[in-house]
Amino acid sequence: MAEAIAFDIATELIIQLSSPALSQVGLWWNLKHDLHDLKSTVSTTKAGLLDAEERSVTSHHVKDWLEKLKDVLYDADDLLDDFSTEALRKDLLGGNKLTKEVRLFFSCSNQFAYGLKMGQKIKAIKARLASIESEANTFRFIPRNSLAETFFMTKNRKETHSFEREDEIIGRDGDKTALIKLVLEFQSEKNVYIIAIMGFGGLGKIALAILIYIRCF
Repeated sequence: MAEAIAFDIATELIIQLSSPALSQVGLWWNLKHDLHDLKSTVSTTKAGLLDAEERSVTSHHVKDWLEKLKDVLYDADDLLDDFSTEALRKDLLGGNKLTKEVRLFFSCSNQFAYGLKMGQKIKAIKARLASIESEANTFRFIPRNSLAETFFMTKNRKETHSFEREDEIIGRDGDKTALIKLVLEFQSEKNVYIIAIMGFGGLGKIALAILIYIRCF
């Protein structure tokens, strides 16, 4: 798999943070403003990334800066995956609305505590991004908005994000069949089973999970 480019990662994060599905998640846990602020921070950082990618070829300092940035962007991607997983778990708990709310309240992942924890994680990521952005001022990156503006981006690749449409998911037929079989085997009215989907950020893990949920429920 080609090395991930910071501009691509930031772009996919902005797409996810702009999605109606994630807006609904933000409303559930009273984090809509935090997610909006995170989107603004990522958008600001993204502006100079094409220039940074080009200059990283000849500058070790810029290359190190990009690696630090990608670490934070991957953490943000994992955070959004966590949101999507918890949202699916919230929907998968059986029973009527009152029963579901009681189960959620007394569960080990109490929803108020979960929202508080995730809010703190968002703030931590924003602080790390702000620190990295302040370092970027020393490099004076030139803002660029188009891949065509730089030769370096010829190795650009497309990543999936967590809210893909079914007809846009390609080459996952075997995975879909295997997961649907597992889900149907584990269905229970009393217990909630967790099936882990492992992989690098941006591979479409949550998109696949959402597709399975739509197919099975």
